[in-house]
Amino acid sequence: MKASLQNRLGIGKRTYILLAIAGVAGVMSFTNPDHNTYVNYAAARLTNEIQDAICKGPQLPQGKLWEDINKLTSNTCKSGLATGLAFQGSNIKDLIARSTERQNFVIFSIYTTKVPGYNFKTIGAFGNLFTFQK
Repeated sequence: MKASLQNRLGIGKRTYILLAIAGVAGVMSFTNPDHNTYVNYAAARLTNEIQDAICKGPQLPQGKLWEDINKLTSNTCKSGLATGLAFQGSNIKDLIARSTERQNFVIFSIYTTKVPGYNFKTIGAFGNLFTFQK
């Protein structure tokens, strides 16, 4: 009886599993978002949070007309605020960079950002960022 190549080389299922795990870990380490990527993500996220908080319209009566008015005022507010925040973009990024702690676990990172009124926890892996606490 001929021994299989697997048996002749002494490669077992455990070896294949370990190689697969090492491969996934290698990919994850290369796709772990860096600090600058996070700062850009967090700045956009914080800007949206500020816009939503400031431009939240009052509760208006029910009806299509009132819904349209509410959308118009909210959109106008967000547009104007976005222009102002765009001029402050580098300041917002600096604030986030100074207020963020990164825990780098090589295959993923956890970012904790504490700025007045906001406390974000975000996980970064596979080139993506997901905020799981705010």
